[in-house]
Amino acid sequence: MEDEPTTLGDKLASIVPQNPRFNFAAWFLNAIYTLLNFALLTAIVALPVWWFLMHPDMGRNAMLGVLAMLVAFWLYVYRQQRTAQPVKKITHRLLVNDRQGFMRNLQLDAKTAVFDGSNIYHFGHNNGLDAQPLGHLAHQLRTEGFRIVCFFDANIFYTLCEHGAFPKGQKHCITMLEDIFGLGRNEIYVVPSGAQADIYVLDSLKYLPASFAVTNDQFRDYAKKYPTVIKGSQWRKGVAISNNEIKLLQHRLQNPIRLN
Repeated sequence: MEDEPTTLGDKLASIVPQNPRFNFAAWFLNAIYTLLNFALLTAIVALPVWWFLMHPDMGRNAMLGVLAMLVAFWLYVYRQQRTAQPVKKITHRLLVNDRQGFMRNLQLDAKTAVFDGSNIYHFGHNNGLDAQPLGHLAHQLRTEGFRIVCFFDANIFYTLCEHGAFPKGQKHCITMLEDIFGLGRNEIYVVPSGAQADIYVLDSLKYLPASFAVTNDQFRDYAKKYPTVIKGSQWRKGVAISNNEIKLLQHRLQNPIRLN
């Protein structure tokens, strides 16, 4: 019996994609090699029989020479088929797009708070607090023993620049997000351009058993795709401001986060 996976990397490595993309060129090339293999193997088997029954007068050495050439050609074709289309290691998007390289080592039994970073930042900005809600909540949950994973949309740098967080023309880097939000480098995940952070948040919840999302988005558009995640009321915790406090709905913080 194989050991149960203990990290997210181990868990995702055991998942087989359900709908791999069909590659016609690879299929066609493989079909040609398969036909050649079949034809050559047939010839290798049939040649000695043909020689014995039909042309025993043909020199034995000549027949063996032809047979050797056929075997050599078959070995060449077989090797070409094995190496022409090397097997590509299929990696889940949570790992392949992880520039900081920390997702692979996340322990499955660790309590994890998965932040919808851009969503919580916009909530803070709309309330005149910008990065404070996200930063304060991440700090508080971290002190409560939660592993923080914060996903940002690819345009987070442009959004922050437009809001005056740093000057235009300044080179974008992860250090900016560390400083602005008070996050660690191994807590930040900026999704690729054209992708939505929502999917990465939901994928994380799907494969990390002891996790919940910190977001004000209810992800209704994904209910059918992630039915095991989006159910009940404990999979997500919304953020609110009430009585001069930043509150995490459906989670009682050990220490209140009071605004100055």
